[in-house]
Amino acid sequence: MENNVDLAKWLAGEMTGSELEAFEKSPEFATYQKIKNYSGSMEAPAFDTDESYQNVIKQVKKEPVTKRKQNYWFIKLVAATLVISLGTVFYSKNKTTTQYAEAGQKTTFSLPDQSEIVLNSDSKIQYKKWKWKTNRSLKLEGEAFFKVSKGETFDVNTSLGKITVVGTKFNVKSRNRNFEVECYEGKVKVAFGNKNFLLEKGNSITVRNGNITATVPLNTEKPSWLLNEIKFSQNNLKEVMDEIQRQYGIEIEYPQIHSGHYFTGTVPADNIDTAMKIIGKVYHLNYIKASDKKIILKKE
Repeated sequence: MENNVDLAKWLAGEMTGSELEAFEKSPEFATYQKIKNYSGSMEAPAFDTDESYQNVIKQVKKEPVTKRKQNYWFIKLVAATLVISLGTVFYSKNKTTTQYAEAGQKTTFSLPDQSEIVLNSDSKIQYKKWKWKTNRSLKLEGEAFFKVSKGETFDVNTSLGKITVVGTKFNVKSRNRNFEVECYEGKVKVAFGNKNFLLEKGNSITVRNGNITATVPLNTEKPSWLLNEIKFSQNNLKEVMDEIQRQYGIEIEYPQIHSGHYFTGTVPADNIDTAMKIIGKVYHLNYIKASDKKIILKKE
């Protein structure tokens, strides 16, 4: 309010010397001066009473149209907002949620029903979070351990088979043409091709290259990789090297070994030197650490 009074006095030339001096030092003075200079260079138009009256009448007549136009644009704005909002909701409900564990890492997360999942290295799970109540299924690439809440059920789909569960703990591994399912609690229904299996606690099934190779009883309460071990069962050298590289997040250079020798056993997932010594002894290889992220294996 005080600024407006000062501005009025300044424009009217009614300021005292001290008031003018203070006003000219104010931050707004430069702007006021420009406005005054510009307006002073403009000529005031001649005032025509009749013309002004007619202009007012025209404006009054136009006013309802303007309001209708304003209402029309307002309606368009509301409609556009609704379309965007509905589109956002539709997109969110159909959006696929992806969980991924990089090589050398493990990731733990929970589903909307509070079931817990642990992803092994270089593994991925996708599901519809917003549609979970009506579409209780997910897609797995790699390996994961599931701890399903009691009373809850859902499907795990892989490129090699499907698992249906109800309140259980189980592990699924689906890599290349190898498919493994281990049941640690409850029951698990496994569908592979045109065959169905019901696994109970302590049982597992392994499928390799389209053939069921083993149904092995379990002697632990959780998969080996959660115990910092890498378990192998009748795996060739390439499969062994692929899994070790995946678990450690490193590169391993190794020679081609043309033999029917398969490895069954475990190696540590937290000590690369011990792991390489075990593999080197089995396949008669020596290893060299080229760097922190690369190991070279050579024939003895």
